[in-house]
Amino acid sequence: MFRRILPCLAAACVLASVSPAWGAGVGLKLGFSLSKFVQEAAVPPALDWSRLPFFAGGLTFESRLGALSIQPELLLVRMGGRYASDPDNGFESRLDYAQVPLLLKLGAAPRGRVDPFVCVGGYGSYLIKARGIIEAAGEKTAADLTGEYERFDFGIVAGAGLTWRRGEMAVSIEGRFGLGLANVLRDPAPGDSLKNRSLMAFVTIVY
Repeated sequence: MFRRILPCLAAACVLASVSPAWGAGVGLKLGFSLSKFVQEAAVPPALDWSRLPFFAGGLTFESRLGALSIQPELLLVRMGGRYASDPDNGFESRLDYAQVPLLLKLGAAPRGRVDPFVCVGGYGSYLIKARGIIEAAGEKTAADLTGEYERFDFGIVAGAGLTWRRGEMAVSIEGRFGLGLANVLRDPAPGDSLKNRSLMAFVTIVY
């Protein structure tokens, strides 16, 4: 999977750098995520999942016209969640995705040095792998759960942040909320569903 993604990233970087229509060009995005499942069960009770912390990052591309810009991205993110029956016993479901958000971004002061902005859009994701981590009496055991989940996920993204501009370079900080709309369970029982939710914080450098 990574062998397919890397050539696409390289080609996108070249296009973003040489095409004037792409405006600010290409940037690097690094950050932190807190993800959890929202579960519905035909037979109650559904599990109350807590948030799973991990790192996130990738590339962002920006085409800007005044205060408005279109911003596609290619990110590696972790979704999933953690359920703990007590401090020594629990279960983590770790779903690693290649995620492609497409955002419409509106800035308040495109000509100023500090530019507050809001963004909204959608995303599609491809599941690279899924693992389950079982913790019992302080011991952890891992299992491959990729076959238990759908390969594709999609949803809505909204966020806000600040951009500092200096010449052709821009540095941004951003908070983002992701609302998964797809049931990620493969072959669920009637009435069962599992959907992704995420909070993310990013630092982005665009040139």
